[in-house]
Amino acid sequence: MNPKMLARVTAPAVVIGVLLLAACLVSIGYIRHLQSNLASILSQNVASLQAAQELEIRVRQLRHHNMLYLLDPKPDEDLKTIQTDQQNFKEALDVAGQASNTDKERQCVRAIDDAYEQYKKDQALLRADAVPNRTPADLRRLVASHPISLVVDPCEALIRANKEQMETTAQQSRSVSQQASWAMLVLGLAGPIGGLIAGYGVARGFSKSVYALSVRVQDMGRRLDHDMPAVQVAANDDLQTLDRQMQTLAQRVEQVVERVQQHQRDLLRADQLAALGQLGASVAHEVRNPLTGIKMLVEAALRPRNPTPLNAEDLRVIHREVARLEQTVQGFLDFARLPAPRPGRCDLREAVAQARDLIRGRAEQQRVEVVVRVPDRPVVGYVDQGQFGTVLVNLFLNALDAMPQGGRLEVELGTAPNGGARLAIRDTGAGIPPEIAGRLFTPFATTKPTGTGLGLSLSSRILKEHGGDIAAENRTEGGASFVVTLPPPHPTLSPIGGRG
Repeated sequence: MNPKMLARVTAPAVVIGVLLLAACLVSIGYIRHLQSNLASILSQNVASLQAAQELEIRVRQLRHHNMLYLLDPKPDEDLKTIQTDQQNFKEALDVAGQASNTDKERQCVRAIDDAYEQYKKDQALLRADAVPNRTPADLRRLVASHPISLVVDPCEALIRANKEQMETTAQQSRSVSQQASWAMLVLGLAGPIGGLIAGYGVARGFSKSVYALSVRVQDMGRRLDHDMPAVQVAANDDLQTLDRQMQTLAQRVEQVVERVQQHQRDLLRADQLAALGQLGASVAHEVRNPLTGIKMLVEAALRPRNPTPLNAEDLRVIHREVARLEQTVQGFLDFARLPAPRPGRCDLREAVAQARDLIRGRAEQQRVEVVVRVPDRPVVGYVDQGQFGTVLVNLFLNALDAMPQGGRLEVELGTAPNGGARLAIRDTGAGIPPEIAGRLFTPFATTKPTGTGLGLSLSSRILKEHGGDIAAENRTEGGASFVVTLPPPHPTLSPIGGRG
Protein backbone atom coordinates (compact mmCIF):
# COMPACT_ATOMS: atom_id res chain seq x y z
CA MET A 1 0.00 0.00 0.00
CA ASN A 2 1.18 3.48 -0.81
CA PRO A 3 2.27 5.16 2.46
CA LYS A 4 1.22 8.59 1.19
CA MET A 5 -2.26 7.36 0.29
CA LEU A 6 -2.55 5.59 3.65
CA ALA A 7 -1.52 8.73 5.50
CA ARG A 8 -3.91 10.86 3.47
CA VAL A 9 -6.89 8.61 4.20
CA THR A 10 -6.17 7.82 7.86
CA ALA A 11 -4.70 11.15 8.98
CA PRO A 12 -8.10 12.89 9.62
CA ALA A 13 -9.41 9.93 11.60
CA VAL A 14 -6.18 9.71 13.58
CA VAL A 15 -6.25 13.44 14.35
CA ILE A 16 -9.88 13.30 15.48
CA GLY A 17 -9.18 10.21 17.57
CA VAL A 18 -6.18 11.86 19.22
CA LEU A 19 -8.21 15.01 19.96
CA LEU A 20 -11.05 12.96 21.45
CA LEU A 21 -8.60 10.92 23.51
CA ALA A 22 -6.97 14.08 24.80
CA ALA A 23 -10.39 15.58 25.62
CA CYS A 24 -11.41 12.39 27.43
CA LEU A 25 -8.19 12.30 29.43
CA VAL A 26 -8.56 15.97 30.38
CA SER A 27 -12.21 15.42 31.36
CA ILE A 28 -11.36 12.34 33.39
CA GLY A 29 -8.56 14.16 35.16
CA TYR A 30 -10.78 17.18 35.86
CA ILE A 31 -13.66 15.04 37.15
CA ARG A 32 -11.35 12.99 39.37
CA HIS A 33 -9.86 16.20 40.76
CA LEU A 34 -13.30 17.62 41.54
CA GLN A 35 -14.47 14.38 43.07
CA SER A 36 -11.36 14.20 45.20
CA ASN A 37 -11.92 17.76 46.40
CA LEU A 38 -15.58 17.13 47.08
CA ALA A 39 -14.81 13.92 48.96
CA SER A 40 -12.25 15.75 51.08
CA ILE A 41 -14.67 18.61 51.79
CA LEU A 42 -17.48 16.18 52.59
CA SER A 43 -15.24 14.22 54.95
CA GLN A 44 -14.28 17.43 56.73
CA ASN A 45 -17.92 18.52 56.96
CA VAL A 46 -18.92 15.17 58.43
CA ALA A 47 -16.11 15.38 60.96
CA SER A 48 -17.10 18.94 61.87
CA LEU A 49 -20.77 17.94 62.20
CA GLN A 50 -19.87 15.01 64.43
CA ALA A 51 -17.68 17.27 66.54
CA ALA A 52 -20.55 19.79 66.92
CA GLN A 53 -22.97 17.07 67.92
CA GLU A 54 -20.38 15.68 70.34
CA LEU A 55 -20.06 19.13 71.94
CA GLU A 56 -23.79 19.37 72.49
CA ILE A 57 -23.85 15.90 74.02
CA ARG A 58 -20.91 16.68 76.32
CA VAL A 59 -22.38 19.96 77.55
CA ARG A 60 -25.71 18.30 78.33
CA GLN A 61 -23.90 15.55 80.25
CA LEU A 62 -22.07 18.23 82.19
CA ARG A 63 -25.37 20.00 82.98
CA HIS A 64 -26.95 16.73 84.09
CA HIS A 65 -24.13 15.88 86.52
CA ASN A 66 -24.11 19.44 87.84
CA MET A 67 -27.83 19.19 88.62
CA LEU A 68 -27.28 15.90 90.40
CA TYR A 69 -24.53 17.49 92.49
CA LEU A 70 -26.72 20.47 93.35
CA LEU A 71 -29.56 18.18 94.45
CA ASP A 72 -27.34 15.94 96.57
CA PRO A 73 -23.77 17.12 96.90
CA LYS A 74 -21.26 14.30 97.06
CA PRO A 75 -17.89 15.91 96.64
CA ASP A 76 -15.81 12.85 96.00
CA GLU A 77 -17.88 11.08 93.38
CA ASP A 78 -19.86 13.90 91.67
CA LEU A 79 -16.97 16.33 91.37
CA LYS A 80 -14.82 13.64 89.77
CA THR A 81 -17.57 12.96 87.24
CA ILE A 82 -17.98 16.69 86.57
CA GLN A 83 -14.25 17.05 85.98
CA THR A 84 -14.34 14.13 83.52
CA ASP A 85 -17.26 15.80 81.70
CA GLN A 86 -15.32 19.06 81.52
CA GLN A 87 -12.25 17.28 80.12
CA ASN A 88 -14.38 15.44 77.52
CA PHE A 89 -16.05 18.69 76.50
CA LYS A 90 -12.67 20.40 76.12
CA GLU A 91 -11.38 17.57 73.93
CA ALA A 92 -14.53 17.68 71.81
CA LEU A 93 -14.10 21.46 71.51
CA ASP A 94 -10.50 20.98 70.27
CA VAL A 95 -11.70 18.44 67.71
CA ALA A 96 -14.43 20.85 66.55
CA GLY A 97 -11.87 23.62 66.18
CA GLN A 98 -9.61 21.42 64.08
CA ALA A 99 -12.53 20.29 61.90
CA SER A 100 -13.69 23.84 61.22
CA ASN A 101 -13.17 24.82 57.56
CA THR A 102 -15.04 28.07 57.18
CA ASP A 103 -14.96 31.38 59.00
CA LYS A 104 -18.53 30.84 60.14
CA GLU A 105 -17.64 27.51 61.75
CA ARG A 106 -14.59 29.00 63.43
CA GLN A 107 -16.74 31.86 64.80
CA CYS A 108 -19.19 29.33 66.22
CA VAL A 109 -16.34 27.40 67.88
CA ARG A 110 -15.04 30.60 69.48
CA ALA A 111 -18.56 31.47 70.68
CA ILE A 112 -18.92 27.98 72.18
CA ASP A 113 -15.56 28.34 73.93
CA ASP A 114 -16.46 31.74 75.39
CA ALA A 115 -19.93 30.62 76.52
CA TYR A 116 -18.53 27.42 77.99
CA GLU A 117 -15.94 29.31 80.07
CA GLN A 118 -18.67 31.52 81.45
CA TYR A 119 -20.95 28.53 82.04
CA LYS A 120 -18.14 26.65 83.79
CA LYS A 121 -17.54 29.59 86.14
CA ASP A 122 -21.25 29.87 86.92
CA GLN A 123 -21.51 26.18 87.66
CA ALA A 124 -18.47 26.35 89.89
CA LEU A 125 -20.15 29.09 91.97
CA LEU A 126 -23.33 27.05 92.19
CA ARG A 127 -21.43 23.97 93.35
CA ALA A 128 -19.66 26.07 95.97
CA ASP A 129 -23.00 27.17 97.41
CA ALA A 130 -24.58 23.73 97.14
CA VAL A 131 -26.32 22.46 100.30
CA PRO A 132 -28.23 19.23 100.81
CA ASN A 133 -32.00 18.94 100.70
CA ARG A 134 -32.78 21.78 98.31
CA THR A 135 -36.26 21.93 96.99
CA PRO A 136 -36.92 21.45 93.27
CA ALA A 137 -38.16 25.02 93.11
CA ASP A 138 -34.82 26.27 94.41
CA LEU A 139 -33.03 24.07 91.93
CA ARG A 140 -35.11 25.34 88.99
CA ARG A 141 -34.41 28.88 90.07
CA LEU A 142 -30.68 28.25 90.21
CA VAL A 143 -30.65 26.55 86.81
CA ALA A 144 -32.72 29.31 85.23
CA SER A 145 -30.31 31.92 86.56
CA HIS A 146 -27.44 30.07 84.84
CA PRO A 147 -28.96 28.68 81.57
CA ILE A 148 -27.13 26.06 79.46
CA SER A 149 -28.57 27.57 76.33
CA LEU A 150 -25.62 29.96 76.26
CA VAL A 151 -23.49 26.95 75.25
CA VAL A 152 -26.08 24.89 73.42
CA ASP A 153 -27.13 27.65 71.06
CA PRO A 154 -23.61 28.11 69.56
CA CYS A 155 -23.35 24.30 69.28
CA GLU A 156 -26.60 24.17 67.34
CA ALA A 157 -25.38 27.10 65.21
CA LEU A 158 -22.25 25.07 64.44
CA ILE A 159 -24.41 22.08 63.52
CA ARG A 160 -26.52 24.24 61.21
CA ALA A 161 -23.35 25.67 59.60
CA ASN A 162 -22.04 22.16 58.99
CA LYS A 163 -25.33 21.09 57.49
CA GLU A 164 -25.32 24.12 55.20
CA GLN A 165 -21.78 23.34 54.15
CA MET A 166 -22.71 19.73 53.47
CA GLU A 167 -25.67 20.87 51.39
CA THR A 168 -23.36 23.16 49.44
CA THR A 169 -20.96 20.27 48.88
CA ALA A 170 -23.81 18.03 47.74
CA GLN A 171 -24.95 20.76 45.34
CA GLN A 172 -21.43 21.04 43.96
CA SER A 173 -21.31 17.26 43.57
CA ARG A 174 -24.58 17.30 41.62
CA SER A 175 -23.23 20.13 39.47
CA VAL A 176 -20.03 18.21 38.76
CA SER A 177 -22.00 15.12 37.87
CA GLN A 178 -24.17 17.16 35.52
CA GLN A 179 -21.11 18.75 33.90
CA ALA A 180 -19.50 15.34 33.49
CA SER A 181 -22.67 14.00 31.91
CA TRP A 182 -22.75 16.88 29.44
CA ALA A 183 -19.04 16.47 28.71
CA MET A 184 -19.48 12.77 28.01
CA LEU A 185 -22.49 13.55 25.83
CA VAL A 186 -20.51 16.15 23.90
CA LEU A 187 -17.60 13.78 23.45
CA GLY A 188 -19.93 10.99 22.42
CA LEU A 189 -21.48 13.24 19.77
CA ALA A 190 -18.14 14.72 18.72
CA GLY A 191 -16.80 11.30 17.68
CA PRO A 192 -19.49 10.48 15.10
CA ILE A 193 -19.77 14.08 13.92
CA GLY A 194 -15.99 14.36 13.56
CA GLY A 195 -15.93 11.03 11.74
CA LEU A 196 -18.64 12.22 9.37
CA ILE A 197 -16.82 15.48 8.70
CA ALA A 198 -13.48 13.75 8.19
CA GLY A 199 -15.05 11.07 6.03
CA TYR A 200 -16.79 13.70 3.96
CA GLY A 201 -13.55 15.63 3.54
CA VAL A 202 -11.57 12.52 2.60
CA ALA A 203 -14.30 11.31 0.25
CA ARG A 204 -14.57 14.74 -1.36
CA GLY A 205 -10.81 15.06 -1.82
CA PHE A 206 -10.54 11.50 -3.09
CA SER A 207 -13.44 12.07 -5.47
CA LYS A 208 -11.75 15.17 -6.84
CA SER A 209 -8.49 13.26 -7.30
CA VAL A 210 -10.31 10.42 -9.05
CA TYR A 211 -12.14 12.84 -11.32
CA ALA A 212 -8.94 14.76 -12.12
CA LEU A 213 -7.16 11.49 -12.89
CA SER A 214 -10.11 10.40 -15.03
CA VAL A 215 -9.92 13.63 -16.99
CA ARG A 216 -6.21 13.08 -17.55
CA VAL A 217 -6.92 9.53 -18.65
CA GLN A 218 -9.51 10.83 -21.08
CA ASP A 219 -7.10 13.42 -22.41
CA MET A 220 -4.38 10.79 -22.83
CA GLY A 221 -6.86 8.55 -24.60
CA ARG A 222 -7.68 11.32 -27.06
CA ARG A 223 -4.02 12.00 -27.69
CA LEU A 224 -3.11 8.39 -28.33
CA ASP A 225 -5.27 7.67 -31.32
CA HIS A 226 -8.10 9.67 -32.85
CA ASP A 227 -9.50 6.59 -34.61
CA MET A 228 -10.32 4.72 -31.38
CA PRO A 229 -13.41 5.45 -29.26
CA ALA A 230 -12.87 8.14 -26.62
CA VAL A 231 -12.76 7.36 -22.90
CA GLN A 232 -15.93 8.60 -21.21
CA VAL A 233 -15.62 10.39 -17.86
CA ALA A 234 -18.44 11.30 -15.45
CA ALA A 235 -18.25 13.58 -12.43
CA ASN A 236 -19.29 10.79 -10.05
CA ASP A 237 -16.91 8.13 -11.35
CA ASP A 238 -15.64 5.70 -8.74
CA LEU A 239 -12.53 3.53 -8.52
CA GLN A 240 -14.06 0.68 -10.50
CA THR A 241 -14.93 3.03 -13.35
CA LEU A 242 -11.45 4.51 -13.22
CA ASP A 243 -9.98 0.99 -13.24
CA ARG A 244 -11.96 0.13 -16.38
CA GLN A 245 -10.77 3.37 -17.98
CA MET A 246 -7.18 2.55 -17.10
CA GLN A 247 -7.55 -0.94 -18.58
CA THR A 248 -8.94 0.56 -21.78
CA LEU A 249 -6.11 3.08 -21.83
CA ALA A 250 -3.53 0.33 -21.21
CA GLN A 251 -4.87 -1.63 -24.18
CA ARG A 252 -4.69 1.44 -26.36
CA VAL A 253 -1.18 2.20 -25.12
CA GLU A 254 -0.14 -1.35 -26.02
CA GLN A 255 -1.54 -0.90 -29.51
CA VAL A 256 0.17 2.46 -29.95
CA VAL A 257 3.45 1.12 -28.54
CA GLU A 258 3.29 -1.79 -30.96
CA ARG A 259 2.77 0.64 -33.82
CA VAL A 260 5.62 2.84 -32.60
CA GLN A 261 7.93 -0.15 -32.28
CA GLN A 262 7.04 -1.29 -35.76
CA HIS A 263 7.65 2.24 -37.01
CA GLN A 264 11.00 2.30 -35.22
CA ARG A 265 11.94 -1.00 -36.81
CA ASP A 266 11.02 0.41 -40.20
CA LEU A 267 13.05 3.55 -39.50
CA LEU A 268 15.99 1.46 -38.30
CA ARG A 269 15.81 -0.62 -41.44
CA ALA A 270 15.66 2.52 -43.52
CA ASP A 271 18.59 4.01 -41.60
CA GLN A 272 20.55 0.83 -42.10
CA LEU A 273 19.85 0.88 -45.83
CA ALA A 274 20.70 4.57 -45.99
CA ALA A 275 23.93 3.97 -44.02
CA LEU A 276 24.76 1.07 -46.30
CA GLY A 277 24.15 3.24 -49.34
CA GLN A 278 26.19 6.07 -47.85
CA LEU A 279 28.94 3.63 -46.95
CA GLY A 280 28.94 2.26 -50.48
CA ALA A 281 29.05 5.76 -51.91
CA SER A 282 31.91 6.71 -49.58
CA VAL A 283 33.84 3.57 -50.45
CA ALA A 284 33.22 4.10 -54.16
CA HIS A 285 34.32 7.73 -53.90
CA GLU A 286 37.44 6.95 -51.92
CA VAL A 287 38.41 4.01 -54.12
CA ARG A 288 37.54 5.46 -57.51
CA ASN A 289 40.09 8.32 -57.53
CA PRO A 290 43.14 6.16 -56.73
CA LEU A 291 41.97 3.47 -59.14
CA THR A 292 41.50 6.10 -61.86
CA GLY A 293 45.08 7.31 -61.47
CA ILE A 294 46.46 3.77 -61.47
CA LYS A 295 44.32 2.84 -64.47
CA MET A 296 45.56 5.82 -66.52
CA LEU A 297 49.20 5.00 -65.85
CA VAL A 298 48.74 1.32 -66.68
CA GLU A 299 46.76 2.13 -69.87
CA ALA A 300 49.52 4.51 -70.99
CA ALA A 301 52.08 1.75 -70.53
CA LEU A 302 49.92 -0.81 -72.41
CA ARG A 303 49.06 1.34 -75.46
CA PRO A 304 49.88 -0.42 -78.76
CA ARG A 305 51.12 2.78 -80.26
CA ASN A 306 53.54 5.04 -78.52
CA PRO A 307 53.44 3.22 -75.18
CA THR A 308 54.74 5.16 -72.22
CA PRO A 309 56.86 2.94 -70.02
CA LEU A 310 56.36 3.13 -66.29
CA ASN A 311 59.18 5.11 -64.75
CA ALA A 312 60.15 5.48 -61.12
CA GLU A 313 57.80 8.42 -60.59
CA ASP A 314 54.86 6.46 -62.03
CA LEU A 315 55.64 3.56 -59.76
CA ARG A 316 55.77 5.93 -56.78
CA VAL A 317 52.34 7.32 -57.78
CA ILE A 318 50.93 3.80 -58.08
CA HIS A 319 52.43 2.87 -54.71
CA ARG A 320 51.02 5.99 -53.08
CA GLU A 321 47.54 5.39 -54.49
CA VAL A 322 47.61 1.74 -53.43
CA ALA A 323 48.59 2.87 -49.93
CA ARG A 324 45.71 5.32 -50.05
CA LEU A 325 43.33 2.50 -50.97
CA GLU A 326 44.74 0.37 -48.18
CA GLN A 327 44.29 3.21 -45.69
CA THR A 328 40.70 3.74 -46.78
CA VAL A 329 39.85 0.06 -46.48
CA GLN A 330 41.61 -0.14 -43.10
CA GLY A 331 39.63 2.85 -41.86
CA PHE A 332 36.36 1.11 -42.67
CA LEU A 333 37.62 -2.11 -41.09
CA ASP A 334 38.65 -0.27 -37.92
CA PHE A 335 35.23 1.36 -37.68
CA ALA A 336 33.43 -1.92 -38.28
CA ARG A 337 35.62 -3.94 -35.92
CA LEU A 338 37.63 -1.83 -33.50
CA PRO A 339 40.36 -3.96 -31.88
CA ALA A 340 40.17 -4.37 -28.12
CA PRO A 341 42.33 -1.80 -26.34
CA ARG A 342 45.42 -2.86 -24.43
CA PRO A 343 45.74 -0.04 -21.90
CA GLY A 344 48.67 0.79 -19.70
CA ARG A 345 49.97 3.68 -17.63
CA CYS A 346 51.66 6.29 -19.77
CA ASP A 347 52.60 9.96 -19.72
CA LEU A 348 50.06 11.71 -21.92
CA ARG A 349 52.57 14.47 -22.61
CA GLU A 350 54.55 12.01 -24.77
CA ALA A 351 51.41 11.01 -26.72
CA VAL A 352 50.65 14.67 -27.42
CA ALA A 353 54.24 15.31 -28.53
CA GLN A 354 54.22 12.32 -30.89
CA ALA A 355 50.93 13.38 -32.48
CA ARG A 356 52.25 16.93 -32.88
CA ASP A 357 55.37 15.66 -34.65
CA LEU A 358 53.23 13.66 -37.10
CA ILE A 359 51.21 16.68 -38.25
CA ARG A 360 54.02 19.26 -38.01
CA GLY A 361 54.92 19.07 -41.68
CA ARG A 362 51.38 19.61 -42.90
CA ALA A 363 50.87 22.42 -40.40
CA GLU A 364 53.94 24.21 -41.78
CA GLN A 365 52.68 23.80 -45.34
CA GLN A 366 49.32 25.37 -44.38
CA ARG A 367 51.04 28.07 -42.29
CA VAL A 368 49.24 26.94 -39.14
CA GLU A 369 50.88 27.86 -35.86
CA VAL A 370 50.79 24.91 -33.42
CA VAL A 371 50.96 25.87 -29.72
CA VAL A 372 51.21 23.03 -27.18
CA ARG A 373 50.96 23.73 -23.46
CA VAL A 374 51.65 20.87 -21.06
CA PRO A 375 52.41 20.90 -17.33
CA ASP A 376 55.88 20.35 -15.93
CA ARG A 377 54.87 17.19 -14.09
CA PRO A 378 53.69 13.99 -15.84
CA VAL A 379 50.01 13.65 -16.65
CA VAL A 380 49.38 9.95 -16.18
CA GLY A 381 46.65 8.16 -18.11
CA TYR A 382 45.65 4.50 -18.32
CA VAL A 383 45.16 4.18 -22.11
CA ASP A 384 46.13 2.18 -25.17
CA GLN A 385 48.77 4.61 -26.38
CA GLY A 386 48.38 3.57 -30.01
CA GLN A 387 44.59 4.09 -30.05
CA PHE A 388 44.87 7.30 -28.05
CA GLY A 389 47.47 8.54 -30.55
CA THR A 390 44.98 7.78 -33.36
CA VAL A 391 42.42 9.98 -31.59
CA LEU A 392 44.91 12.84 -31.22
CA VAL A 393 46.09 12.67 -34.84
CA ASN A 394 42.48 12.57 -36.06
CA LEU A 395 41.57 15.64 -33.99
CA PHE A 396 44.70 17.52 -35.10
CA LEU A 397 44.08 16.71 -38.79
CA ASN A 398 40.44 17.81 -38.51
CA ALA A 399 41.65 21.10 -37.06
CA LEU A 400 44.11 21.52 -39.95
CA ASP A 401 41.35 20.70 -42.45
CA ALA A 402 39.31 23.56 -40.93
CA MET A 403 42.23 26.03 -41.51
CA PRO A 404 43.40 25.54 -45.17
CA GLN A 405 44.55 29.17 -45.38
CA GLY A 406 46.47 29.16 -42.10
CA GLY A 407 45.54 29.84 -38.51
CA ARG A 408 46.37 28.79 -34.98
CA LEU A 409 46.05 25.34 -33.33
CA GLU A 410 46.18 25.34 -29.52
CA VAL A 411 46.65 22.13 -27.55
CA GLU A 412 46.41 22.32 -23.74
CA LEU A 413 46.92 19.30 -21.49
CA GLY A 414 46.07 19.42 -17.79
CA THR A 415 44.54 17.62 -14.83
CA ALA A 416 40.79 17.46 -14.30
CA PRO A 417 39.22 18.21 -10.89
CA ASN A 418 38.54 14.49 -10.34
CA GLY A 419 42.21 13.61 -10.79
CA GLY A 420 41.88 12.49 -14.41
CA ALA A 421 43.28 14.11 -17.55
CA ARG A 422 41.78 16.94 -19.61
CA LEU A 423 42.94 17.79 -23.14
CA ALA A 424 41.60 20.85 -25.00
CA ILE A 425 42.14 21.28 -28.76
CA ARG A 426 41.17 24.67 -30.20
CA ASP A 427 41.42 26.02 -33.75
CA THR A 428 40.63 29.28 -35.51
CA GLY A 429 38.78 27.75 -38.44
CA ALA A 430 35.18 28.11 -39.59
CA GLY A 431 33.75 26.21 -36.63
CA ILE A 432 31.22 23.37 -36.53
CA PRO A 433 28.41 23.73 -39.12
CA PRO A 434 24.98 23.89 -37.46
CA GLU A 435 23.57 21.12 -39.69
CA ILE A 436 25.88 18.48 -38.19
CA ALA A 437 26.41 19.92 -34.68
CA GLY A 438 23.85 17.55 -33.15
CA ARG A 439 25.28 14.41 -34.84
CA LEU A 440 28.94 15.30 -34.91
CA PHE A 441 30.06 11.99 -33.38
CA THR A 442 27.76 9.75 -35.43
CA PRO A 443 29.00 7.80 -38.48
CA PHE A 444 29.17 9.59 -41.87
CA ALA A 445 28.68 13.03 -40.31
CA THR A 446 31.00 15.21 -42.40
CA THR A 447 31.06 18.30 -44.63
CA LYS A 448 34.35 17.42 -46.31
CA PRO A 449 34.00 16.60 -50.01
CA THR A 450 36.43 13.66 -49.67
CA GLY A 451 35.79 12.63 -46.06
CA THR A 452 34.07 9.47 -44.84
CA GLY A 453 32.69 10.94 -41.63
CA LEU A 454 34.09 8.09 -39.56
CA GLY A 455 36.99 9.81 -37.77
CA LEU A 456 35.13 11.53 -34.93
CA SER A 457 32.77 8.58 -34.49
CA LEU A 458 35.77 6.24 -34.17
CA SER A 459 37.51 8.64 -31.77
CA SER A 460 34.40 8.81 -29.57
CA ARG A 461 34.20 5.00 -29.46
CA ILE A 462 37.86 4.70 -28.47
CA LEU A 463 37.52 7.25 -25.66
CA LYS A 464 34.35 5.68 -24.28
CA GLU A 465 36.02 2.26 -24.19
CA HIS A 466 38.74 3.92 -22.09
CA GLY A 467 36.12 5.39 -19.73
CA GLY A 468 36.58 8.88 -21.13
CA ASP A 469 34.50 11.28 -23.18
CA ILE A 470 34.73 13.96 -25.83
CA ALA A 471 32.72 17.16 -26.30
CA ALA A 472 32.75 19.86 -28.95
CA GLU A 473 31.51 23.42 -29.26
CA ASN A 474 32.08 26.56 -31.29
CA ARG A 475 34.23 29.27 -29.79
CA THR A 476 32.84 32.78 -29.38
CA GLU A 477 35.96 34.29 -30.97
CA GLY A 478 35.70 31.90 -33.93
CA GLY A 479 36.73 28.31 -34.53
CA ALA A 480 35.94 25.08 -32.73
CA SER A 481 36.97 23.57 -29.41
CA PHE A 482 37.20 19.85 -28.62
CA VAL A 483 37.66 18.70 -25.01
CA VAL A 484 38.83 15.16 -24.23
CA THR A 485 38.53 13.84 -20.67
CA LEU A 486 39.99 10.63 -19.23
CA PRO A 487 39.36 9.06 -15.81
CA PRO A 488 42.15 8.96 -13.22
CA PRO A 489 44.31 5.83 -13.32
CA HIS A 490 43.90 3.30 -10.54
CA PRO A 491 46.81 3.52 -8.06
CA THR A 492 47.40 -0.24 -8.14
CA LEU A 493 48.04 -0.40 -11.89
CA SER A 494 51.37 -0.97 -13.55
CA PRO A 495 53.90 1.90 -13.78
CA ILE A 496 54.29 4.25 -16.73
CA GLY A 497 55.27 2.57 -19.95
CA GLY A 498 52.13 1.08 -21.46
CA ARG A 499 51.77 -0.24 -24.97
CA GLY A 500 52.66 2.21 -27.73
